[in-house]
Amino acid sequence: DCLKTKIKTKTKMKMNKIELTNNTQLLSNTNLRDFTKPRNNFNLNPNWVTGFIDGEGSFIIALIASTGPTKQKVSLRLSVTQKAHSQGVLHELKKFFCCGQVIPSSRDCMRFVVQSKEDIFTKIIPHFTNYPLQTSKALNFESLKKAALIVSKGGHLSSEGLNQIVALKIEMNKNRSFEEQYNHLYLNKDKVVLDPYWVLGFVDAESTFGCLITKSLKEENKLEKIVTRCRLSISQSTHDVFILQHIKKFFKAGYLSPKETEIDTLEKAKICKDSSFYYNSTPESFISFFDSHTLLTRKYLDFIDFKQFYLMKKEKYYLTEQGFAEMANLSLRMNSGRDNIAKSRKL
Repeated sequence: DCLKTKIKTKTKMKMNKIELTNNTQLLSNTNLRDFTKPRNNFNLNPNWVTGFIDGEGSFIIALIASTGPTKQKVSLRLSVTQKAHSQGVLHELKKFFCCGQVIPSSRDCMRFVVQSKEDIFTKIIPHFTNYPLQTSKALNFESLKKAALIVSKGGHLSSEGLNQIVALKIEMNKNRSFEEQYNHLYLNKDKVVLDPYWVLGFVDAESTFGCLITKSLKEENKLEKIVTRCRLSISQSTHDVFILQHIKKFFKAGYLSPKETEIDTLEKAKICKDSSFYYNSTPESFISFFDSHTLLTRKYLDFIDFKQFYLMKKEKYYLTEQGFAEMANLSLRMNSGRDNIAKSRKL
């Protein structure tokens, strides 16, 4: 009886401690900055900009009906999309490039767009020349750059020049072949060195911090089994699988799905060409990185909850009903669950 009392007392003290930690964390989350607005006196790191645009950006050549000699006007654009809840970084991109606009993109998304030819020539192209894109998106940038050179010389005003631009346009983005994109990274895979801020920007754009906690019955003795999982995941089209390999090397942990040996040639990659995934279920391999390199979008809140969940898992708080419930609540309020909470508060 004495031993049981000690165990209960110890458990209660632990739960009081974690409850205090959770309450403090909730308070700090509430007081965090508004991610829909830019921060004061803050300048984006140029490598973060490239990493983020490698994930969320698009380089576009558009043709618009015109009364000019070719009957078409050439529009060159950089477009970066983000959920409205994290649009603050789009305003920071506008400040970084000293150009562009932040405009609505869809019901719950905003878009940073640069379409002034002068800004494309003097600000966008120099940036990505100095801080190169690491994914196959670099091919679309090169097409935009070639079109910009034609436009800068007035070539777009002739049928010959316009046809050259049209040829560039029809091979960009979704029209670019899987083979060209795969080979671009394959041929350059040994030259890639990821800057920490590029990684930060790419994770801000493309990653998910996910937590899971559930109960199931063991088959043999019908006892409850508690399953927990903490995982960082990043997905890319399989033609960009090599960038996931470099992220794995950067964190020195994790694995790819499909396995690297299953997609290490073009022929193999074509068989499973939809998406590849990087999974890292070893939080100690990346938590310190994101502690020292702060995420800039609302994904930061998911990281904070992810870290709290992981610490609770390490201390086995899931062994008590209260601890299990608190961990379950943490997992439910992350990612899209955060949107559901926000909606319920407005009702």
